[in-house]
Amino acid sequence: MNSTELIDLYRKEMRDVEQPYLIDDAALYSYLDDAQKWFCRLTEGIEDSRTPEVTRLAVVPSTEWYPTSKLILKVREAHRLDNGLPIPIVNAEKASQLGILFDGKEGQIKYLIAGLDKNFLRAWPKPNETVGVELRVFRYPLAPITDAGDQELEIDEQHHRHQLLWVKHLAYDNHDVEMFDRRKSDDYATKFRDYCFKAFKEQE
Repeated sequence: MNSTELIDLYRKEMRDVEQPYLIDDAALYSYLDDAQKWFCRLTEGIEDSRTPEVTRLAVVPSTEWYPTSKLILKVREAHRLDNGLPIPIVNAEKASQLGILFDGKEGQIKYLIAGLDKNFLRAWPKPNETVGVELRVFRYPLAPITDAGDQELEIDEQHHRHQLLWVKHLAYDNHDVEMFDRRKSDDYATKFRDYCFKAFKEQE
């Protein structure tokens, strides 16, 4: 289902089909966008190793720090593009245990260190080579859902309808409309989180 079809389904289920609507379209599309992002946060996200702006690093000599896309939730693996060999990704604590020192030593890249700075990976040792790196990641959707309508969700089809649980949670949490109901809002939030937990276990 695309974004317009989901909003139409919401209106039918909530019997909010007469104008002026209790919740306008702009708000509902923003709720749906929030639902898809929360689904990604609670289920690790969308697998990707092919989107260049998200999954490619261009390693160059004498440069240690490499910015990563803010869409990335988790970097799973890294591989050299020239020969396919893996580059281990370790967190800052593990780097210390491995005796990694950022002392200016140069050489062929052996590790990528995560967790030293937000949205950055640090190469070790300081590279003395030019090489492309493929990241295999879990990420957020590439584009937000807007009130332009007819947008395809990036998450799998079987999860689309369940995004309305979060939309309803936010709709009932809207203090500016007469449908505000804290109990119903909390109930839909719980149902959404329970569904995400089941989807995450299936994904594992």
